[in-house]
Amino acid sequence: MRTETTLEGNSGQVRSPADDAVTYGRVLVVHSHAAVGAGLQLALSERSWEVEATCGPTPADITDAAHRFQADCVLIDVHLHHRDGGGINLIAPLVAEGAQVVMLTAERRRVTLAECLEAGATGWIGLDSGLDEVDSALQDVMAGRPIIGLPQRAEFLELLRAERLEASRASATFEQLTPREIGVLIALTDGLSADEIARENFVSVATIRSQIRSVLQKLGVRTQLAAVAIADAHRDLLPKESSSGLDRRRTDPKGRGAELALPAQTA
Repeated sequence: MRTETTLEGNSGQVRSPADDAVTYGRVLVVHSHAAVGAGLQLALSERSWEVEATCGPTPADITDAAHRFQADCVLIDVHLHHRDGGGINLIAPLVAEGAQVVMLTAERRRVTLAECLEAGATGWIGLDSGLDEVDSALQDVMAGRPIIGLPQRAEFLELLRAERLEASRASATFEQLTPREIGVLIALTDGLSADEIARENFVSVATIRSQIRSVLQKLGVRTQLAAVAIADAHRDLLPKESSSGLDRRRTDPKGRGAELALPAQTA
């Protein structure tokens, strides 16, 4: 970071010899909505922070902005509108620029927040936080004080490890299913009964029930409800070639179930 600045005591204040003006540090605000960034820029600037705001539009633009500004800290939205991973994928490049990264987010999913910590984020500030809370958290960061305690950080990272292990097991289980069984499982997840699946796909109910039994056996569960819970929790892991067009139940204008277009019947 900037070699011309020094921390003064534990206050977190930074003095720039160039103009002898006291500031707390340089903060880059990165948010998808320019109005949010501009509002934070104005509010924090009035509290002795040097602040710039950007919304990109590309990840390279954001890292370039951090480099030019020599940001001490980057406040970044988790869910930026970028196709290559949003805010989480920008954490490591920003840390590599020498900045500490704090997520500014309304995200409450613990796994997503854990991914931020794993990528190198110092912690997060709720999007609904008051200005005093944001100011205090930034001063803690500048003074080297943690905003996420070590026990909480360890808890979140362990949760992420367990979630990935479960997802790996689910993926391996789904690979045991035939395309037809995957289609039936998705139809069940969409709320269709065996009778509806059979009727909409011109096969017998006995055939569908046989396939359901096979799905339950391969998933290692006893009930359709348990199978649906597994599929719903890991829907993104279902083979794309088999789940295409089945992610939601379609209905015609009269409200009747439209054809599900399940994969062709296999022997």
